Amino acid sequence: MLIFFNLFFFKAVWAASLAGVVFGYEWSGLVMLTFFVAWHARKSPTARADFLLAAIAMSIGLVLDTLYIRAGLIVYEGSTLWHSFAPLWILGLWVNFALTMNGCLGWLQQRRMLAGLLAAICGPASYYGGIALGTARVTGDPAILFIAIGLAWAVAVPLLLTMSAHLALTFHPEQYKPQHGTA
Repeated sequence: MLIFFNLFFFKAVWAASLAGVVFGYEWSGLVMLTFFVAWHARKSPTARADFLLAAIAMSIGLVLDTLYIRAGLIVYEGSTLWHSFAPLWILGLWVNFALTMNGCLGWLQQRRMLAGLLAAICGPASYYGGIALGTARVTGDPAILFIAIGLAWAVAVPLLLTMSAHLALTFHPEQYKPQHGTA
């Protein structure tokens, strides 16, 4: 049941974030993320590890999405705290994503090659969906943008999965149960 709610909150944050940007309420995704974080803190057996992973993921997202902006490949809609840096709502999506590594995406921890392949496809597809909805505009060569996203995600997702298993085992050795095999 935890995995179901983890997936539910992940999807709800993603939808609220994108809809919020499209309709001028980019804070709505961060509000929904707050509910996810509160639920996660109370229900997840790996919450401490997951919150550290979320901070790491947010840092990765800040670097990657800022690089896409500064390379002239994409412009995000919605307000930003600092011009030419990734907006808060996209960083919230990185936190949101990290909270699934020991949850609904935990089954990929022992399948990191598959995770990298799926990330290389699904990462750019997710960005494409957001762009199609109006949350960002491609300002450079779309092929370069989507190849860059695919390569970055092919590396970042297996790395996050590896770190999630390691952090969960470190912070919660008595509670952590890998979903498939040992981490």
